[in-house]
Amino acid sequence: MDEMKMEREMQTMLHQCAEGLEAPDKLKARIDFALKNSVKPSKVRRPFTKRLAAVALVAAVAVTGAVAGSGVTGWYSNTWLDQNWKDFSQTAEYVQEHVPGAKYVESFSNGYTFDKGYENTVDKRDDSGNTLGSFTEVMLNYEKNGAKVTLGAEPVQEEGQYTSPYDTVRTVGDIEVHYRAMKNITLPPDGSIQPTEEEQAAFERGEINIAYGSSAREEHTFYSVSWIENGISYSIYTMDPCGLTEDDFFQMAQEIIES
Repeated sequence: MDEMKMEREMQTMLHQCAEGLEAPDKLKARIDFALKNSVKPSKVRRPFTKRLAAVALVAAVAVTGAVAGSGVTGWYSNTWLDQNWKDFSQTAEYVQEHVPGAKYVESFSNGYTFDKGYENTVDKRDDSGNTLGSFTEVMLNYEKNGAKVTLGAEPVQEEGQYTSPYDTVRTVGDIEVHYRAMKNITLPPDGSIQPTEEEQAAFERGEINIAYGSSAREEHTFYSVSWIENGISYSIYTMDPCGLTEDDFFQMAQEIIES
């Protein structure tokens, strides 16, 4: 799936897992909202060919990765917590406006039910910070007994890198669906804590993600299932699986595809 897209998904998921926390040293202070405190965005340093390098601790996050031929080297996410809707009936209006034709459901057969949705505008920039284009994605949050998953949908971008040798792949109808559980290590941005040699090597191979923006070393696992259908890139993701298995993720993807 799109490596830049997964970066933003991880940022979003970090925030959702931390909703309700207020202390700045908590997780909520290390996600892409940063309580609107005007923190300048940080760039992530990582090889373009690798999958992830999410950054937290910024209100709007620039993610890097050279894109051959396009001039785009970063996607800059502008999501804000207060730009959301709670009424499911509004979803059709927002989806049609921002990602026409995108599929979604009000609830899944496993009990996850729509909680809220929001749109996220993403600027595509070059190394000098010039905006070369932009697009909007929609994200729908679902909850079950306090656990959360997110469905994201956006137009496929030419910069996207949509396959990984570490994915589990199944076919639903004629759609290729990818699942991955990826370890994510978040470290302080000042370099006071470094990854081990083994971790750095795994990052270079694209097996794990190393991000920067926390006050201490943190480890999470990012779970996602993703696919492309009719020019739209979809993902269902979480950092809090709460018993969801790989089969569960594929089943949820199937319900969206068949909706």
